[in-house]
Amino acid sequence: MERLIKEQFPRTTNLEYAVLKSHLIVEYAITEYIRGHSAVFVEQDNLKRFTFLQKLEIAYLQGFGANDPVILPSVERLNKIRNQVAHSFVLDRTLVDEMLRVNSKDYDDFVIENDRQRIKRLRWLCIYICGRMAGELAAHIFMERKLRDTYIEKLDTPVS
Repeated sequence: MERLIKEQFPRTTNLEYAVLKSHLIVEYAITEYIRGHSAVFVEQDNLKRFTFLQKLEIAYLQGFGANDPVILPSVERLNKIRNQVAHSFVLDRTLVDEMLRVNSKDYDDFVIENDRQRIKRLRWLCIYICGRMAGELAAHIFMERKLRDTYIEKLDTPVS
């Protein structure tokens, strides 16, 4: 995920472009999250038929954002902003600012002056969302392996 963001998040001053790329990166992360939590192997192409919000719902049902009151609404807001840009060629910067404000350390004293700052914070938010998914996925895989190893160990233990 870290490499993906470094390679794919644009070095740009165009906020619309940064929103579109952020959305693509987060959608990729959600897809990988779903695949990693699935009890059966799921090809990436098999998830293409689902909308972004359907994928987000599946990820939520698998535990993503279940204990965080901010992350899911932030991802939903990113989707709303992306849809604005993609379908109406309009970008409501107040929506962007509110999404970034909710994810800032200091909600009350949050100040953003220009698109360059918006893009920088959008990059940070993208890194946080993807990092959170990667961390949850790594923990899930670790616990699944631990359970499997414990189960196999119990099967190998002779009964007296």
